[in-house]
Amino acid sequence: MPTKALHFSDVEKKAILSTAYEVVLADGSIHPTEVAAIKKLIASMDLTNSLAKEAQEMSMDEALVPLNNMDYDKKKVLAKILDDIAMADEVLHENEMELIIDTFKNIGIGSETE
Repeated sequence: MPTKALHFSDVEKKAILSTAYEVVLADGSIHPTEVAAIKKLIASMDLTNSLAKEAQEMSMDEALVPLNNMDYDKKKVLAKILDDIAMADEVLHENEMELIIDTFKNIGIGSETE
């Protein structure tokens, strides 16, 4: 997952991880490959255990604020991350797709997804 090239703030990292958690949960099941993808994301962002825990407790509404404030290049990385997470189990569930599209619309990149 391409997070090394750009510098994300801690609040951006938490928001990204929080949204990734929501994508994993969107289809109602947690596949081992999704867990592995989340662990890979945490490692690639150099997230501490405490920040990862805070991300789990962050609401989607809280996550949208820093995601919306990110520049377009960071949002493109977010799109790739969420796609990777959604496809980790090799099935793109309708709920995952809807959550990702809604997220994109809420942070100002919705037009590229339609």
